Amino acid sequence: MSRESFRSWVLEFVIAVSLVAPAVGSAQSTIIEEIIVTAQKREQSLQDVPISVTSFSGDMVDDFGFEDTRDIFYQTPNVDISQFSYYGGITIRGNPTLNNSLAGEGNVALYFDEVYRPVSFYGGNEMLDVERVEVLRGPQGTLFGRNSTSGLVHFISRKPTEELEGYANVELGSYDTRIFEGAISGPLSDRVRGRLAVKYHENDGFQTNQGPPGGKLAVTDRLAARGHLEFDFSDAVNLLLSVEASDLDDIGKAFNYWGLLDPITLTQCEPKRIWAGECVGGGAFFGLPTFGDPDVHVKRPYTEHDPDNGDGRYTLETLSATARLRWQLSESVELVSITAYDSHDRFFNTDEDGSAIGVFGGFYSYNDSYTSETDQITQEFRLTGGNSETDWLLGLFYFDEDRGSTSLVADTGGIIVNLQIPGTIVDLDTKSWALFGQFGRKLAETVRFVGGLRYTDEEKETNVLTQTIPGSQELSDDNLSFMVGLEWRPRDEWLVYGTISSSFRSGNFATDLLFGDLDQLRAVEPEEAVSFELGSKSTLLDGRMNLNATLFYQDVTDKQGLVYDGGVTTPVTRLITVGDAEIYGAELELFMAPVESLELSLGVGWLDSEVKAPAGFGFSSGFGTGANAFVGDPFFLDGSELGSGWSLNGVVRYHISLAGAGNLTLQADYDWREENIGQNRIDYVEDRLLVNLRAFWSSASGRWEVQAYVENAFDEKYIDNLGTIVAGEDYALGNMGMPQWYGVKIGMNF
Repeated sequence: MSRESFRSWVLEFVIAVSLVAPAVGSAQSTIIEEIIVTAQKREQSLQDVPISVTSFSGDMVDDFGFEDTRDIFYQTPNVDISQFSYYGGITIRGNPTLNNSLAGEGNVALYFDEVYRPVSFYGGNEMLDVERVEVLRGPQGTLFGRNSTSGLVHFISRKPTEELEGYANVELGSYDTRIFEGAISGPLSDRVRGRLAVKYHENDGFQTNQGPPGGKLAVTDRLAARGHLEFDFSDAVNLLLSVEASDLDDIGKAFNYWGLLDPITLTQCEPKRIWAGECVGGGAFFGLPTFGDPDVHVKRPYTEHDPDNGDGRYTLETLSATARLRWQLSESVELVSITAYDSHDRFFNTDEDGSAIGVFGGFYSYNDSYTSETDQITQEFRLTGGNSETDWLLGLFYFDEDRGSTSLVADTGGIIVNLQIPGTIVDLDTKSWALFGQFGRKLAETVRFVGGLRYTDEEKETNVLTQTIPGSQELSDDNLSFMVGLEWRPRDEWLVYGTISSSFRSGNFATDLLFGDLDQLRAVEPEEAVSFELGSKSTLLDGRMNLNATLFYQDVTDKQGLVYDGGVTTPVTRLITVGDAEIYGAELELFMAPVESLELSLGVGWLDSEVKAPAGFGFSSGFGTGANAFVGDPFFLDGSELGSGWSLNGVVRYHISLAGAGNLTLQADYDWREENIGQNRIDYVEDRLLVNLRAFWSSASGRWEVQAYVENAFDEKYIDNLGTIVAGEDYALGNMGMPQWYGVKIGMNF
């Protein structure tokens, strides 16, 4: 049996098991464990929340063997994570963040223990001492402090406990992976509790540079710690103080290179030929030797830079401090105050051309360097209340962020030595406040109304120095957004809901690599979206199956995007309004425990999107071909896609009792994505299937646990992230995904 046939057989088998499992006898049936979430700022069963939510409890994260956030997102329909050499990107429902500059803010909001943090804080994929992860799809501005147009991800940590408890885990794996995670929690006095958690993650890198300097790439070196102190001043007043710090000192994955031109005609290649490595870069246009990888390979990329001397280094230091005060004003009314300070210092540099000798056969070589420092203060006041008939929430949110960044492209060798392309120094100050609220009321025994409003006022000011040319820009935006919905319960175990909601993302500036051109600093208009959603949540088979489904449509206006414009002279980066967009989609999630020993989950996502731009609107890139030589080939955006296609994920777990010797669990989890072509009609990603195999043993007392795993079990070769075409050279970059990875984890609970 061929490798492709075997992969297909595995996928078909897992799907078949998931679909026919209801036919299994129910003599030993078990009820699915209820998942409690706080998506609406109050504790509810996941099946009672009229929002498209995927949630994993901390026990599920541990039981499933999920080590980092990629495992979470791979098991969440219509959520995609991409890991570039030096940053991560999260997309929900096919509406990506097309501005990855240091001043950019994502369409997906990230929250850590109810505190908003920009994606720039999301430097790695680590999870530490997690109580729960909630992924909310669609706008949530009437419930959360910072607005987002696509959805949000909320990481909730474990809090101090009344009794002394803790755990310690040690993991060893491929490429000398060493991971330690531990926590201890318990009372310090009658009214004071504490918890301390720490995690260390290190490996020697799975990529070996094939360029002349050699060295290891994709190296991990991370340390994180978190401490909680919780005080009960009275039965009604509680204060939680939290401090978290992390230190990341990685070497990023190398960029891989793909040329865009036919080697004979020097005209644009078809997408599939580009990503098959059949095309060449712009150097061939001038008769210079081509450059880049003769055979793109996950573990053996090319770079002329020396990672052992700092090239490819990615460092991130973060510090966060939070004070959360809860005051139960009455039996039904609670006041919450959350005050938070966050800071980060980040640096990375990378070989932008992704080749062994540099651009144009060694004419010069790109070395991008970026530095950013961010200080952020947030304050949220939230008042909630309700009874069996009504519930309400009123919130006030303040956001103050100062972000400074430096970006530079320099030549580090080649025919032209030490060529300095003008860098950019930027200071961006953002101040925003918002008033938001939501109200729900029963209209009948089975019908409930919910509605909400949000008003946001935001100001941004940026000061820029590019080479010796200073500049500044200001913008001020305000927005009134809404949410209205109806819930209907045909029976106790079935919820049907429909919502209409709006959201916005304020205008912004392009701040990276302005190349001495202050015209690029012009602000773009706010990005706005209106979303329509129809969903169903049901519990079937006497509590042994949950089936949740959602249909949605999102109309996006003035979509923001950062492009690399070849132009007539110097290539530049521009933040533009790429046009409007329409996104259709659906999600289906099934969770099942057909018999006592078997657990199944299945997730299906479908997306269809299209950009609506004025005819002939777009940008140019590369030196161009034919009549466009030295001007750039145009990329017209009308009719292009933001992201479309099918995705499929799931988990199959089988439990075996070993009597007094403990318990054994066998697990397969998988994630499949359909092939996709990006918005510039050149970025092409083949379909891919990732399968992970895991085995767990736990002692009868639950004190000891052992896990053995193989991730990417079939060593699938896939592209993790694609870069926009680099203007002027007719080539594109990307990072390859993780190779096969295996390891063993031993844990002790006390």
